[in-house]
Amino acid sequence: MKKEFYESLLQEKEFRMSTQKRKFTDAFTCDIFKPEEEVTKGKFLYENDETKGILKRTIVANTYNYMDSHDDVHLAGIFSKSIQERGTRIPHLHDHKFELGAKVGRALSFTEAPIKWRALGHAKNGDTIALLMESQIEQKLNAGIYDEYKADAIDQHSVGMLYVKVDVAINDENYKQEYATWEEVYPLLGNKDRADAKGYFFAVREAKLIEVSAVLLGSNELTPTLNNKIQPDLSTGKYKEPIKTTLNVSKLISIYSHNLKN
Repeated sequence: MKKEFYESLLQEKEFRMSTQKRKFTDAFTCDIFKPEEEVTKGKFLYENDETKGILKRTIVANTYNYMDSHDDVHLAGIFSKSIQERGTRIPHLHDHKFELGAKVGRALSFTEAPIKWRALGHAKNGDTIALLMESQIEQKLNAGIYDEYKADAIDQHSVGMLYVKVDVAINDENYKQEYATWEEVYPLLGNKDRADAKGYFFAVREAKLIEVSAVLLGSNELTPTLNNKIQPDLSTGKYKEPIKTTLNVSKLISIYSHNLKN
């Protein structure tokens, strides 16, 4: 019975690649810092221009090395080619409606960068890789979505993608190639318990990034929106109340990589 199931996984891999099956990988946003911590004066992570109806946010559109509800594990560099080829032409939409009227923001940059698991709300030491999209969210594009972002009420996102290169990982030495993939990727996982329970996963090495959407429900829960969240004051160990300043993505990564406890 198990052999038949594993054989079906190999067929599923071929189906995903041969048909370029489209996938929507949802994500959720969580507060990074505990609300009960003492708050002192500090800094906003972004400078917004609300008088012009503009908000700037960095969205963690996808988190790698994490087994999602599609049984996929996205690996480092999965979207590198798409970013290089299309860059800011990759749209920021809502609800995967691939149409002009569904735009909610304008992508300013995309990057695949290291970030700590704990910065994503996951109780695990060490780092993973995240797909970050810095977006300029504009009221004139969609006033309702703009107001939701302004209120920090949009807490989930999703990437629309097409599979390009997928390997099956199977925890069974009888499947030599698939077991080798398991041995390669398993040590990187942030949720090994899910992989252990399933005994397999799909290692997605390359995919075409089509769009990033604001959505209601999520399949990958480790993908926060990095907006006007409070940040720690290293001199006191307390958290700071935001005030306005400007901070680019690389500086943001540095803050979350070095200012949080491992």
